[in-house]
Amino acid sequence: MFDPRLIPALALVLAAGGTALADTPRLDAQRMFPSGEIAFQKICARCHTGREDAVGPDLTANDYDPDTIRHFARHGSGPMPAFTESMVDAVTLDQIAAHLASIRKETEE
Repeated sequence: MFDPRLIPALALVLAAGGTALADTPRLDAQRMFPSGEIAFQKICARCHTGREDAVGPDLTANDYDPDTIRHFARHGSGPMPAFTESMVDAVTLDQIAAHLASIRKETEE
């Protein structure tokens, strides 16, 4: 059954030559953070950068492989909550792990 409340939206699409929806990026294609570094700063740094009030290990100084980072991010541990896919998607989690690996590589050189 057609919902008459959709008529104004349909009129806008037709007035734009039918391209209004095609030009809108898909929600799953939009990134919450532009890089793993920014994602780490916004999501993880409060608890994982060696601050005096930190409750977790310093991820910038310890050598955790990406699988370990993904595991604890998804399952949590102690005071750390589990982050579901809707909270931190897999791509962002991979970017965070890559960022941490790049930090460790820089300190090794």
